[in-house]
Amino acid sequence: MLLSGGEAISKIFAFISFAYLARLLGPDTYGDIEFALAVTLFFNLVVEGGLGLLGAREIAKDEKSTLRLTFHIVIMRCFLALGAFLLLALFVIVSNKTWQESQLVLLYGLTLFGTPGLLQWVFQGLDRMKWVAISSVMRWSFFAGLVLLFVFNPGQVWLVPLIELGAIVCVVAFNLGVFRYFFGRFWQRFDVPFALSIFRQSLPIGLTQIMWGLKMYLPTIMLGLIVGGGAVGWFGAAHRIVIALHTFVWMYYFNFYPSISRCTQQRTDDLQRLAGKSIQLTSWSAVFIGTTGILLAQPIMNFVYGPNYGEAAICFQALIWLVAFTLISGHYMYILIAYNKQWLELLSAICGAVINILLNFFFILRFGFLGAAFALLFSEAMIWALNYYFVRRYIANVSFLHHLAKPLIAGVVMAALILIMPPVNFLIMGIASVLLYGLGILILQPAIINDVRVLIAGNR
Repeated sequence: MLLSGGEAISKIFAFISFAYLARLLGPDTYGDIEFALAVTLFFNLVVEGGLGLLGAREIAKDEKSTLRLTFHIVIMRCFLALGAFLLLALFVIVSNKTWQESQLVLLYGLTLFGTPGLLQWVFQGLDRMKWVAISSVMRWSFFAGLVLLFVFNPGQVWLVPLIELGAIVCVVAFNLGVFRYFFGRFWQRFDVPFALSIFRQSLPIGLTQIMWGLKMYLPTIMLGLIVGGGAVGWFGAAHRIVIALHTFVWMYYFNFYPSISRCTQQRTDDLQRLAGKSIQLTSWSAVFIGTTGILLAQPIMNFVYGPNYGEAAICFQALIWLVAFTLISGHYMYILIAYNKQWLELLSAICGAVINILLNFFFILRFGFLGAAFALLFSEAMIWALNYYFVRRYIANVSFLHHLAKPLIAGVVMAALILIMPPVNFLIMGIASVLLYGLGILILQPAIINDVRVLIAGNR
């Protein structure tokens, strides 16, 4: 609960700051920011290297290993950060971008050197979520505050990555201070065989993260390389809202994953019952998010980013279904990981990344920024289909299609009624959508409240 609250507050700060920047800078210059961020975030996954997830898992198993694991992972990440920055600099040279775009990428690249000191994974492994939440809120409140205080015109865009670097430095100092308070002296002898052992174990996790990064950030990067200009800003504006919503999907599975893991010690009937109940409930959320995203895309874009981003609405109507897809498809990814089939999940991620690259190249040339959105959707659908196949073949038949019937009926009826309404404020339309869809839930699935209680009880 504390982690969810911290993430929600952090996303609000981040959302406010980037909405302000989008309005201030305009689609062209804001597109430069989104391009630089996408490049940096992808290379940041190289620095992550799956080491955080592995470290959190091992610390959760044995708290006594915390100091040794943390020291070695931080040192390895320092070397990875240096390598990632050199690769990023090479990318800048060969990409032949403008001076402003190259400058922003290099300045954002400096944040890679802060990643080794971000120790939230340590606190996660120790189940001390308070420090994770505080770190997240500290970072984004600092960033939002300084952006609003010091960035007043497009000519100051170069300050944005430096402000983010300052925010990361503050969080690193805080993390190291908390770590030292609990565990004392950080420095110790570096054990090369131990470090290589950690790296080998983290490799499949890191590769999966990189494949995820290709899926999520490659459309922005390729759009910037092939088209550039306002198209990147429009795509990035819509994509940023979707990524913010995706965080709450991740938090759902973060809490649901232990229940799936416990099913590995039981009959497959228990997995089918638990996952089926979860899919039934998340299907209602998925259809509602996708349908209302289509209905309210234009007013949402105008409200958040201003009239210069009206072109982003059609992109948002497509991208919002990425959240809807993941609400259901995530079950199969986490089932594979829980049942020690992570290599199959990696195979799905690789196939999705390859499809994403190919489709982005052809779709962007033909359809521009809307093509990038559809490429992302198709690649997510591919990953979903493959993970579903692997779960059904190697673990159990966990179906989802029959759970979608009632939500789809409610969604179609809600959309039809909203469309025949006279033009009103989009907040009123949003409230009407919630009430109409809620009425559909009560009529078509009156036992939903009890189903939620059962699911929550199963997660304890």
